[in-house]
Amino acid sequence: MLTLAPSRSEKSRHCLIPNLLAYPGRAVVVDIGGEVWAATAEARRDMGHRVVRLDPFGVVGPESDSLDPIDMLPAPTEASFATRCQDLAALLPLRSSPGDLLGHETFAMISGLIAYCAVVPEKNSFDELDPTLISEDVVYSLAVVLDTIGKLLPKTALGQIAAFLETDDRTRSRILSRARARTAPLGNPQVRKTLRTSSLSLPAFAAGEPTTVYVILPAERVVDGTTLLRVWIGCLLHAMSGVHHGSTLPVLFLLDHCADLGVFPAVESALRRGPANDVRVWTFWHDVHQLRSTYPGTWPEIVSGSGTVQVFGTTDTAAASEAEQLLGLEPNAVWSLKPGDQVVRLGSGVHRIRKIDPAEGASCHT
Repeated sequence: MLTLAPSRSEKSRHCLIPNLLAYPGRAVVVDIGGEVWAATAEARRDMGHRVVRLDPFGVVGPESDSLDPIDMLPAPTEASFATRCQDLAALLPLRSSPGDLLGHETFAMISGLIAYCAVVPEKNSFDELDPTLISEDVVYSLAVVLDTIGKLLPKTALGQIAAFLETDDRTRSRILSRARARTAPLGNPQVRKTLRTSSLSLPAFAAGEPTTVYVILPAERVVDGTTLLRVWIGCLLHAMSGVHHGSTLPVLFLLDHCADLGVFPAVESALRRGPANDVRVWTFWHDVHQLRSTYPGTWPEIVSGSGTVQVFGTTDTAAASEAEQLLGLEPNAVWSLKPGDQVVRLGSGVHRIRKIDPAEGASCHT
């Protein structure tokens, strides 16, 4: 499902909250400000769910749950270990163009460091990634690592770190600068605490344990928290990859602030392929322009892969016109929407209906 709703359109009230009050399946929700948690956490517990609150900045209270992304990796001896390290590195905002050799070298180096953090006992958690990159002399430290415990590392990781060390000083400096910029948001002490261990079992979540995960950030931290959002959401999506449980309801991912996530391969892949047996992804955008700017090459596939497109009214004439063209509506169909109305394309039909409002006792299943 895809929702086009401008700022201050109360998406939480009309979309996230009523669905979490009604949908009995597992759910993952990006909850900026903690409003959704406050309105639905108790109801989710009453459904028999384990409620997980990833809240590093204490928006709704102290003692956040935690999730170490290293847990998504298989054993280092498994053939898929190197690929999974790359999947985890790809959750960081590292995407580069085909001709950006430095970007690819940075990506490879970070993949190698993730493997290092996973394998070495005194590291063994994702919260050690940023400190490793900002150590006083990271080049010397990594050279010592290869000399002393290199045999513990998988061959792919060993080669990635060695390739970084073998580049010239100027190139190494540029790679380090790029890598540090990508991981710096994860170096915050409050963030590191929630990346050090896992109070959520990814295998149990994937196996169908009734669970609702709230990823909570304060509004003023959304931009800085993008890296953390990508890592946690990506881990939970990857946990569901290749999992098929026909007897359980799909996991519902409610992804508000999608544009802030940037180009995100893990989400983009899920959106382009459309509904899967075990995952439903509901994304929220301000308007068509925001979606098109984020995914300029694939946004039509994302729209067509969404079984439902929901549009709220807007005072932006250009945004209203684009939404009308997207849904094949008459001019002013979106522009003329009243505050309590919405337009919904469900399958091949387009309907103008009232918004759901939990205050009125309405409920809805996705």
